[in-house]
Amino acid sequence: MITIKADFNHLDAKGRLLLQDLAMHRHTPFGEIAANHERVIFVDGTDLVEGRLAADSEQGWIGEADWATQGVWESHPAQVKAR
Repeated sequence: MITIKADFNHLDAKGRLLLQDLAMHRHTPFGEIAANHERVIFVDGTDLVEGRLAADSEQGWIGEADWATQGVWESHPAQVKAR
């Protein structure tokens, strides 16, 4: 499994994550990632959601998120406040 940064507010009308046009993904090899990883974790700050990459003829690479998994995944170890 691999993690990919995303903007959970940058969606198409079907609720899919738009990735291709984000500046941070200018050089991301989405084709290679999709071929090697069936599932991915999309990350927006501390929010995580499971999904998969898909190529869309109009939008380019998109993330098909399983929004039911949002809030289920946690990063470990838990973050602790600095003293």
